[in-house]
Amino acid sequence: MLYYILFNDYYTPEEAVIVLIITIFVYLISLTLHEFAHSLTAFKMGDPTPKVMGRLTLNPFKHLSVSGFLMFVLLGIGWAKPVPINPLNFKRYRKGIRLVSISGILTNFLLGLLAAIIYAILLSTVGFTSVAMEYVFLVLQYFMVVNSFLALFNLIPIYPMDGFNFVTSFLRPDNKYIKFNVKNGLKILLAILLCTIIIELIFSFDLLDWYLSILYNYVYLPICYLGV
Repeated sequence: MLYYILFNDYYTPEEAVIVLIITIFVYLISLTLHEFAHSLTAFKMGDPTPKVMGRLTLNPFKHLSVSGFLMFVLLGIGWAKPVPINPLNFKRYRKGIRLVSISGILTNFLLGLLAAIIYAILLSTVGFTSVAMEYVFLVLQYFMVVNSFLALFNLIPIYPMDGFNFVTSFLRPDNKYIKFNVKNGLKILLAILLCTIIIELIFSFDLLDWYLSILYNYVYLPICYLGV
């Protein structure tokens, strides 16, 4: 991602730096709210662990993973520090796991939707009237894209993604699917990442960009232009 932003024909060097700052800002806010949603939901379900561990906060540095941040800057795919929870403290064990798992995904979906609504309102009332407003619209676009990706990525039912935790809340602990994923989940995710990179290098087809373009053009843009 860093190379793409700084060394392409779309931006001047000054614009590239601004876009990079916007991207990092949106990433930090989106991941912080994602992890805060996990923490708050777990706390509401009866588990004090996130609060005790200092994760019931909107301070992005409490949720930031250095390795995940560097991966995002370099490759465009990153992660935050997982929120520590103890499901045994939940008032209702399985319901607690499901709600905690889905809370982050739902938060990202709502952030993207909110950005689209604000985009629609500003587009119909203010429009692209200045350079400053162009950057405001750019921030909103990045909120749509980044949060759409985070919501989709975390839906993947592979360990340690939120989708995996949600699915396994319906299964027995000794289920073969759970055992296989706990052992091989990270390898599978790495293989998926490598496959997308190889496909892009060989066939010049960016699977992530294809997904985001469909989502942006057929979901968010119609919402954005409702106010026009």
